[in-house]
Amino acid sequence: MAEIYDDRRQETRFATSGEGEVEIQGKSVRATLVDLSINGLRMERPAEFSPPDGSRFALNLLIPGADPFRAEVALIRLDERAFSVEFMDMSPRDFALLTGLIERFAHLNARQQMQPPQ
Repeated sequence: MAEIYDDRRQETRFATSGEGEVEIQGKSVRATLVDLSINGLRMERPAEFSPPDGSRFALNLLIPGADPFRAEVALIRLDERAFSVEFMDMSPRDFALLTGLIERFAHLNARQQMQPPQ
């Protein structure tokens, strides 16, 4: 029997603010960050951003209150409003920054869920 719903995400995604700058084919394009997980992220799609499926490129991520980090990513989804990438490679320093952000978002999310409704 076929699956009716297939959500391939294995890690929690956290809504966040910030920007990313992608470097592809000698061009830099900035976009607004939508959400982030330990495995990847989703960003708003700039009109001029239309790489082929499976493209790999560099991404610099700037999140308020956090040190910037850089990763090599692969495009996994692109539609008219957003694009999603999977992290492929990053330095140990940048991976530590990413995991620290995810831990911070998870902690904040847990605190919000524990607060009684008003």
